[in-house]
Amino acid sequence: MTDSAITAEGGLREQKRTRTRAAIVAAARSLTLEHGLGGFTIEQVCAQADISRRTFFNYFPTKEDAVLAYPDDGLPRDLVDQFLRGAPDGHRPPLLDALSTLFGELGDRLAISGEEYLAVSDLIRKEPHLIARIFTKAEVQQEEMTGLIAQREGLEPDDRRARLATFLMGGLARRSVDEFFSLENAAPYRDILRQNIAALAALFDIPALPSPTSRKDAS
Repeated sequence: MTDSAITAEGGLREQKRTRTRAAIVAAARSLTLEHGLGGFTIEQVCAQADISRRTFFNYFPTKEDAVLAYPDDGLPRDLVDQFLRGAPDGHRPPLLDALSTLFGELGDRLAISGEEYLAVSDLIRKEPHLIARIFTKAEVQQEEMTGLIAQREGLEPDDRRARLATFLMGGLARRSVDEFFSLENAAPYRDILRQNIAALAALFDIPALPSPTSRKDAS
């Protein structure tokens, strides 16, 4: 098989995955709006999306994750590598700039429309159980992000600075998402995020978060 054929096959496979995932999400949200989160089964989602139960669990671990469209495979490996190692040319930006790039890329990859954002917000208001799932997922993501920041900066895994960086970036990201989906906005998500990060840095009069020289100094 030629390289072009392999690339084409990979592209078709990814397109199929995208369509299947979208069908599952659409079915889960439709059934939630019609019956409530507890009023339908995963089997009904599968029937409406025309997939098997096994296929459903290849994409989402729970109904809640399907409604919220949360993947269960962690942060994209390529973004993690870029964050930890820096650019291909060897340039390693300050932590705050690296976090801005990472969160900006993550926001761009969400690929959610304004209509979907409003629909999910409405579902969350109607279904309190979804809030619990959001917090559960957020805790896992926060632990992963804190570990990455600590690894990049040479800190101990439980270092206070890594946790605070995660907390601050999470708040800035959520604020930026709200601004991005506001009716009057026309700016890309990554630009809004960078503006908010710059505003925070200016408020504290710092260009970036300080990087310790050793693990011993960080403890």
